Amino acid sequence: MNRILVKRQRGIALLSALLILLLLSAVAVGLVLTANTETAVNFNYRQERTLDFAARAGIEEVRDRLPAANAATLMAPTCATASACLAATPVVPSTSNQGILYVLGGATPASVTPWTAGTIYTDDELCHDGYGLVTAQSSDVRCTTVPTGSAWYASTTSNAPWSGTSAALQYQWVRVSWKLNGSVQGYPVHGLTCSSTDTSQCSTPVCYDGTREELLTTGIAACNLMTPIANPVYLLTALAVNPTTGSRKMVQAEAALPPPIFTELAGFFATSTNCGAFSMGGGGSTDGYTSANGGTYNKTKSDKTGSVGSNGNVNLNGNKTNVGGNIYVPNTTIGACPDGITEIGGAGMSAGDSAVSQAAQTMPTPPVPNPLPPTTTNKNPSSLVPGNYGNIQMTAGNTLTLAPGVYNINSITLAGNSSVTISPAGAVVINVVGTGVTNPIDLSGGSLTNPTTNAANFQFNYAGTGGVSISGGTNTYAVVNAPNAALTFVGGSDFYGAAIGATINDNGGTNLHFDTSLLGNLNSTVTNYSELALREVSY
Repeated sequence: MNRILVKRQRGIALLSALLILLLLSAVAVGLVLTANTETAVNFNYRQERTLDFAARAGIEEVRDRLPAANAATLMAPTCATASACLAATPVVPSTSNQGILYVLGGATPASVTPWTAGTIYTDDELCHDGYGLVTAQSSDVRCTTVPTGSAWYASTTSNAPWSGTSAALQYQWVRVSWKLNGSVQGYPVHGLTCSSTDTSQCSTPVCYDGTREELLTTGIAACNLMTPIANPVYLLTALAVNPTTGSRKMVQAEAALPPPIFTELAGFFATSTNCGAFSMGGGGSTDGYTSANGGTYNKTKSDKTGSVGSNGNVNLNGNKTNVGGNIYVPNTTIGACPDGITEIGGAGMSAGDSAVSQAAQTMPTPPVPNPLPPTTTNKNPSSLVPGNYGNIQMTAGNTLTLAPGVYNINSITLAGNSSVTISPAGAVVINVVGTGVTNPIDLSGGSLTNPTTNAANFQFNYAGTGGVSISGGTNTYAVVNAPNAALTFVGGSDFYGAAIGATINDNGGTNLHFDTSLLGNLNSTVTNYSELALREVSY
């Protein structure tokens, strides 16, 4: 009889079950680890971005609080309020001149001392920025020392909303200082010599002429005394730290004001090199005055300061047409166009005034608003607040009231004796784009009212090549900055302030009154410093 032996399988089944359980456990552990890793990565990324935004918020607060004026001028600062302006002056920092300014932020600014070595808030970038206050170190190594004493820095606190509370902007400090040629290691201005082996130009301050950064000319005390005129470049270094985790983010920005619009003695200037680029007739005249220190036209009028100029020819035509000031042209020869000045029919200059030879002037083009304003039509609005608007059209005697601030618009047209006024009294800047519009600034059918009688408080900026028409009046105090446009004065009345156009046509007899306080003081953008560069410090 044959026997069949059956082997028991229960041991194999148990082993398989254990192996499967082990595999599932490994998968589960892997999923948990992956989830934890993803959570940690997301947390770290979020914290890094939070600190980055905090540091940049500090940069923005400082940009907003830097006074919009060259330190060598008397122009009042235009930051939020005079008391909010930062006392930052463009001087090369030393151990005794307080050339470094720290703006302290965060919930407890009193505990933030960047001038103290060995803390999580120490300014461990200072030795890299070319000021010579401490021994320089390699760019990838944090500074371990800070200058001794307290005479090398000044400090103030953030004035942003909720400063000093748990809801404060979470940056710790922003350092404000004048940028030097050696401040950004390895990147000297225009590649001019500044290295560890040749430091001859490392300590030269940097200025901004509206187009690029330039080194302060040897022997010149301030940027606004250079040719072309310029403004100081500030190096803004910001640190944000999470005190709990020790995480940090440091960023650096370079900021400067655009150069002043009116840098020469000519308050009405045509940038074109064409024949008759500046043309005046119909008995119109020019003179000057100053609104500085409360001055008025009636009290400070002068027949010697209403100068005009052109990169081409100045054409004066008609009896009683008179320039009360100098005429600046590339060639002072009085004769046939295109040489210098053409005087016809008794027109000319006041006694004692002169034709002055002057090299062709390059006027900075106003920046185009970004983002662009809409192109929709806004007809007869009664009032507007600062913001972006399309084509503003005023007709039938209507009045538009503008609150002080900056307006980015596509175009503005006044017709039918309509008007624009500022209320409450303050500064209005209108940046015009002109997309699809032949005459983006047409004020020929209306009037402007500037209750401050300060031309700098009503400014039109236009970068395009379209037509600009301006009508005068007893309250027309304004500045027109349109260096590429065909500018026409109409109405035969009075215009107080200053104007730049590619061409200027004043053959209708409008009297032009130049406010000489604008010289070197009026920037093409008066609201804020331009950010020229932004970078992260890698540690």
